[in-house]
Amino acid sequence: MRTTIELSTPVYKRLKSAALDKGLRGFSPIVEEALNEYFQSKLRRKPLADAISAAKGAWSQEDVVEWEREREQAWATWRLLRS
Repeated sequence: MRTTIELSTPVYKRLKSAALDKGLRGFSPIVEEALNEYFQSKLRRKPLADAISAAKGAWSQEDVVEWEREREQAWATWRLLRS
């Protein structure tokens, strides 16, 4: 199916160059591949986003304080090792 899209000049130039590098006459295969990857990545991210939303409020304030304390200790140790 044919359609029209608007691209910025820099993106258009990079897309045209990529098509030439691949020996393509046009850049539809590159656009289609990029869109398929975009849609697949959205599907892969949805379960993670749902899990994060479900975990909201799972940590108590004490959990947060303890995690921050341990993180600060680990960071201090890492900086000492790097010196």
